[in-house]
Amino acid sequence: MAKRVSKSAASGMWGEVEITDANIQHNHFYMRGFIHRFPSDLIGGPNRSLAAPKSAFVDWGGALPVETDIDGEKEFFRARGWVRQFFTANGAAAGDIVRVEETAPYRYRVSLRKRGHP
Repeated sequence: MAKRVSKSAASGMWGEVEITDANIQHNHFYMRGFIHRFPSDLIGGPNRSLAAPKSAFVDWGGALPVETDIDGEKEFFRARGWVRQFFTANGAAAGDIVRVEETAPYRYRVSLRKRGHP
């Protein structure tokens, strides 16, 4: 299981999570340690037919941000196609840290911190 690392709200940081090989293979990262920080209307059910009433925009470093809600059962962003590109572009490896920051209401930035780097 990935380790959770909490951060201060003052920095805009929502949370951090250490990724595993399984996260990389399945194109997701869990937000279990900080999912409670997201607005409740952004968290939907376990499939697309039960999507949340609102969606967020996630800036992951690609050409365009991704629009998605959160699967509340699995506790990760429902849209996952971008996650593979994010992991590949950043050379993600098990033990690296994914950071999620709020930049504005319903807008988030996802970045990667390599293992062993502050």
